[in-house]
Amino acid sequence: MTLRVLLACHAGQGVGLGHLMRSLVVARALRRRLGADVQLIIQSEPLRREDLAAFPHQFVAPDVDLGQALDTQRQAMAAEVIALDLHPQRPPADLATRLQQWRAAGCQLITVDGLLAHRPSLDLIFLPSFRFVPPPDLPAGAPIRFGWDCLLLEPLPEGHRRPEGREVLVLTGGSDATGLGRDWPGLLDQQLPEDARLHWVTGPFSPRPVLPAAPRIAAFEEHVAPAGLGPLMRQASFAVTVFGVSFFELLQHGVPTVVFSPYGGKDQPELDALRAEGLAWIARDHLDATQQLARLMADAPAAAALSQRAQARLGRPGGDHLADAIAQLTRSTCPRAS
Repeated sequence: MTLRVLLACHAGQGVGLGHLMRSLVVARALRRRLGADVQLIIQSEPLRREDLAAFPHQFVAPDVDLGQALDTQRQAMAAEVIALDLHPQRPPADLATRLQQWRAAGCQLITVDGLLAHRPSLDLIFLPSFRFVPPPDLPAGAPIRFGWDCLLLEPLPEGHRRPEGREVLVLTGGSDATGLGRDWPGLLDQQLPEDARLHWVTGPFSPRPVLPAAPRIAAFEEHVAPAGLGPLMRQASFAVTVFGVSFFELLQHGVPTVVFSPYGGKDQPELDALRAEGLAWIARDHLDATQQLARLMADAPAAAALSQRAQARLGRPGGDHLADAIAQLTRSTCPRAS
């Protein structure tokens, strides 16, 4: 009998694409490993993405009740599993009541990356993170899984190797929420080696960057809302990025990377842990990141060591791990939270 799974996530302006990209990784893993019937609900302005065409999906406008949309689709497809990857600031107002109703209807309930306060009503909390410090008020309930094998990344093609060269990939997130595109392109052009070939990705919700009119470096190419970052990552020799899902994809690809968080101190514990493991060079801000990238491009042994350590650390795909956990739940080998 085909397992029916309903996935829900946020995307769009101010949110970016991280939740959606993880949900697509999960959807593909569920289909690949379990042969599941997977449908998606995305609370966002409509997006044009080729990878979404592989699954039945619908967009829910940001001002529409996501809880009601989920319940309507749950009943329509007779979903057995509901998995939520929601922005922490935007859960449905009546989520607690909805979770109780869905449990009573026999659904297995899973959250990805959060909703810890609802732990008593869930069957599994899957954190796509290599570290987790339980908050002091964490309630009892569903098991919590995290670790390097929980990162929700797409499996790499067989035989992938980091290319040598001077191709530099620059990522600012799906919406460039802090306006890095205003001055960072010019700084990179001024400070990187002249033989650098820079690839700037403008996300689907980002304002257009201010690019140098006559670049000093060998090449400066803008990629506007590409369908996926995989091809750019596979050709990248170096990268500099804001902290987020795409950073871990770069590690998986073995790209020597400089990373920073422009979002205050919220990511500092993770960045400190990454520095301790020697998986990337950690910068304070985009100014420091530019200087560090220039030094990294001049230090071939350091770049090779970063690449090797990163690829060794990221092994089994997290999507497979979550699919197997869902299979366990539906076989009732994992007790329901109480």
